Amino acid sequence: MSNYDQKIQPVREQRIGLADSFAGHTCDLLKCSNEGCLLQKNRSFWQAGSCQMSLSLMMAATVKNSVLVVHSPTGCGHMLFQIHVQSNKGRVQRGQAPGTANWISTELNEADVIGGGERKLRDAIEYADREFRPEIIFVVSTCAPSIIGDDIAEVVSQAQKTVSAKIATIHCPGFKSRVVASAYDAFYHSLLKAVSFEPEPWTDYVPLLPSDPRYDMERAKEHYQNAHTVNVWNATSIGFQCEDEIKRLLNAVGLNVRIFAEYSGLDEMRQVSQAALNVSLCNVHDDYILKFLEEKFGTPYYIAGMPIGLRQTREWLLGIAKYFSIEKEVSRLCDYEESVTKPVIEQYAPLIKGKRTLIYGGVVRAGVEAVALSELGLDIIGLKAYHYDDNAKPIYEDVNKKLREVPLSVSNQAFEFAHQIRTLKPDLVVAHNGTHGQIAKLGFPSVQLFSADSAFFGYTGFVQILRKIEFVLSNTSYQKRLSKRVKQPYKDWYWEADTFTFLKN
Repeated sequence: MSNYDQKIQPVREQRIGLADSFAGHTCDLLKCSNEGCLLQKNRSFWQAGSCQMSLSLMMAATVKNSVLVVHSPTGCGHMLFQIHVQSNKGRVQRGQAPGTANWISTELNEADVIGGGERKLRDAIEYADREFRPEIIFVVSTCAPSIIGDDIAEVVSQAQKTVSAKIATIHCPGFKSRVVASAYDAFYHSLLKAVSFEPEPWTDYVPLLPSDPRYDMERAKEHYQNAHTVNVWNATSIGFQCEDEIKRLLNAVGLNVRIFAEYSGLDEMRQVSQAALNVSLCNVHDDYILKFLEEKFGTPYYIAGMPIGLRQTREWLLGIAKYFSIEKEVSRLCDYEESVTKPVIEQYAPLIKGKRTLIYGGVVRAGVEAVALSELGLDIIGLKAYHYDDNAKPIYEDVNKKLREVPLSVSNQAFEFAHQIRTLKPDLVVAHNGTHGQIAKLGFPSVQLFSADSAFFGYTGFVQILRKIEFVLSNTSYQKRLSKRVKQPYKDWYWEADTFTFLKN
């Protein structure tokens, strides 16, 4: 049975080979991945990990005219108050009307854990449809109902007969996967089960009979538009400015661009099949849905890292160009963009050259950005990824060519990150959102690996990255003073031990 035919999607550990406990070099990582020994890597102590439910909520909350029914104890939905702020900002940036992220909780209690929460879920779905009249209701199945065995699929099947909204079930219990990226598959699986991705007659178009004199002309227009349309699949961490930069570059060579699935509604999602190519902005993020669309509609897909830095942006654009036989046009565009961008980059090169840099974050972003910054002369002294899976292999083959001797680790553990910073003593840390307080308390300057509020992709984005680095390095007195006044929560014996003392084979 295909993964797409199942009620619940497989987690990443079942679908592709991955690891979250590794230390060595890039060549060691690739060799270990090819031989299968990464699956045997583990650790004797865990401090923390991310919950795939939180990432699923972040994605679902951006969908237009939707309501989230969080089937859980009350606390599981608390982060939606924070998510609402960011998703609302994203709507405004994309020209959409601001609004609230509507959600309700089934508030499972002790009695529900004993007797089951299916009745509560059914009532919550019907209430959400009646109160908010959404186009789509996301039912978020968390840890508690998964443990007690609530039949979410049956409840949703029965409720769909009585409510007008589409119901999409996101199965994302945090305990089921050690890799937060499983949330992407959970979100997309809910969509492909609930949404057709095809235009509907009389809703999206007026069907014409072959005998109608307008028939051939309309079919020709439709075929031409679809043949020049690219679907670009985004992520919560990819902001409007990055999307706008990708649109700008692809529009410049005659391609029409549509962005999915976040900040889209059902009207837009029904147009997904009407495109010549699906393009991913991250190897980890979209392979599940893009393989489904190729299987169902025959639409090819393009997954090739991220367009960060001059060389990688050119290669990324040329990869898309091959599908449309416009390599010459894209090459001319890149020549022009580089002629404008290089003089700006050269202004920053003397300021950042030789700066010892540690990079930490998502596996694709960390690898791509490490290579791009190293090509400008930064000294990459360490590379740390949250996890590694088969989808990231092409990225790390490139990293291996450029940064073969750089220490590389795979870990999402905060204590190992703190030890690594204190041991390596970098001039700069490029890290994932949410880590900068910890870095500052250790006394080191840092910039974000990404930000939804600024550009990181393409030519505009690369200049913004360099500006951030130059600004942070211009004055590091705050971090130095802060570190003298903050006591770290680690014992002396830990600082004296090896960074990866808790790793085991």
